Amino acid sequence: MKILFTTDVGDRAGVGGHLYTIRSMVEALSPHAECVVVSLGRARSPGLESLACPKYQVAFGPGISRRGDLSRFMEVVAKEKPDVIHAFDPVSCAFARVASRKAGCGLVLTLCGGPNPAGRFPYSFYPRVPHLVLFSRENERFFRARRRYRKTRIWRIPNRTNEVQSDPAKVAALRARLDPARPVLLRIGRISLTYGKTAEMSIRLVERLRQDGLPVQLVFLGIIQDPRAEAAIRASLGDLGVIVSDADLVARASLVLDAADVVVGTGRGLMEAAARGRVLLVPARTGQLPALIDESNWQEISDANFSERSEIAPWDEDLNYRKIKSALQDQEYRRSLSAFSRRLYEEQFSLARALPQYLELYEAARRPERGRHVDLALHWLSMAWRTHARYSTHEAARPAGKRGAP
Repeated sequence: MKILFTTDVGDRAGVGGHLYTIRSMVEALSPHAECVVVSLGRARSPGLESLACPKYQVAFGPGISRRGDLSRFMEVVAKEKPDVIHAFDPVSCAFARVASRKAGCGLVLTLCGGPNPAGRFPYSFYPRVPHLVLFSRENERFFRARRRYRKTRIWRIPNRTNEVQSDPAKVAALRARLDPARPVLLRIGRISLTYGKTAEMSIRLVERLRQDGLPVQLVFLGIIQDPRAEAAIRASLGDLGVIVSDADLVARASLVLDAADVVVGTGRGLMEAAARGRVLLVPARTGQLPALIDESNWQEISDANFSERSEIAPWDEDLNYRKIKSALQDQEYRRSLSAFSRRLYEEQFSLARALPQYLELYEAARRPERGRHVDLALHWLSMAWRTHARYSTHEAARPAGKRGAP
């Protein structure tokens, strides 16, 4: 079996948890299936570049119809002849839908967490595909409750990751920039306004811990996607910590998780921290401080894919803060939380445990999509609107990393 993975990497940063999800899936599936990756957009993606499988990049050309871009995408599909095309966002799925019909192969779309579709067209539109993979119960409840998706086969397969390695040299390089005597609270993620609440909650927590005599240092590690967000964090952070955006550390940030005593994580980043046995905090909607994850609340928090939309009820702010303090002060309690995190990864987040379900999905999805012509037309219109301002002179589909090569 051959699976063609495709996603929109954008035209600037080329970052995002979904790219590392694709990376993990290619690595895990490679003993069982041939894999190919097609990136839309002209950004380089550190998460995908080092994969050993065939990789292509289709940069957006001029015009709003996107027919030229579709032609280049189709050239890749015709060359690789996949059994199933697996898209990870609505933009790439528009190309995948047309290509799968013409090539006679299957189609799968994954919604990589995030809020449910809302607002006005075209941003509210979400395609009615034959097979839809969802990470969270929040998304599953939404799609199962809508008559429009009654003929879509919905697969809830929570986000997963492979084993996470550590790079002692990179860990040492990061720790060398910090105070070795002070505990480290680490937040890995893009420096953007999207995660403003996470930054505010993390800074508020460290301020309170410092007031109580705990000399914690806060580290924001990630690519600076919005200078306004960086400026806001620096203004609030003061001497409480640092922002680290070095390309060699950010490219595979999971390699330095061992530099942290506590990790503030969301989605995939939290799962990787669990794999390394870190104490886990999530910026849940419920409180003013990040919530400590333990046996009592992890299932509730997972409903929203460990995101800023997660809720915990009943919520006790003081109890949560006391637990965080204890995790920093009580070595035995910290060890028990570390063991819990590792067990959570092994039982819930390990991609190896989900492989049989994915292989079943791909077998079930081999048949090409039929009908749904109106939905396909709306899908293409939505994609064209979203991408109408994107243009690159690098028009040829090319092996990733070889810019300008046909």
